[in-house]
Amino acid sequence: MVSMPRVSLPDTIFWPLAAAVTGALIWGAMQYRPSGQDAVVTATSFVMEGAALDQLIPGPGTRSMFDPAAAGGPVARLTATASREAAGHLSAGVGAVIPPEFEAAVVGRDIEVRVEMRAASPDLTHAHIGYFVVGDADTGWRQVEVGTVFRTLTLRHHIPAGAPLGGIDWVGIWPDEDGSGRPLLVRRIEVRILEGAAAE
Repeated sequence: MVSMPRVSLPDTIFWPLAAAVTGALIWGAMQYRPSGQDAVVTATSFVMEGAALDQLIPGPGTRSMFDPAAAGGPVARLTATASREAAGHLSAGVGAVIPPEFEAAVVGRDIEVRVEMRAASPDLTHAHIGYFVVGDADTGWRQVEVGTVFRTLTLRHHIPAGAPLGGIDWVGIWPDEDGSGRPLLVRRIEVRILEGAAAE
């Protein structure tokens, strides 16, 4: 039996290569678009609901399952398999990717993010939402209270003029801060440019 020679890369090659492969995997996940209905995008709004919720992308430490037959209409069932603290900057939660044309439209404007959601059980009382952009102009995570009845939770934010356009603006939802697998049901995600918020 002929054995193959063992190849061992030196650290100076292995670690940069490993970092490049990891970065490529993350970039590939961000580019993934499931088939199905698209979000509705106009000059002033981005709306994801109904079958479009199947396009939500789970970041590391989170999961998303589309339920088209949920009582009251289609929902996305979000869970976290890791705590938000453990994930740190490696994950922006379950996300709705903002298309490039709307990403460009919000630069220099005030926006409002609206997420209609509820907890599947009363032991989940808080979730986090955020609007993430390239650079340091995003909202970071904002904690919101949730109950077992659907409510529309909002945050407002100003996207500064000159914010870089990278094609990866993202509405993120972290469903369970502790990563305990408690489900959060999401029925609608909307981002709108606020009236009277002229471009800078």
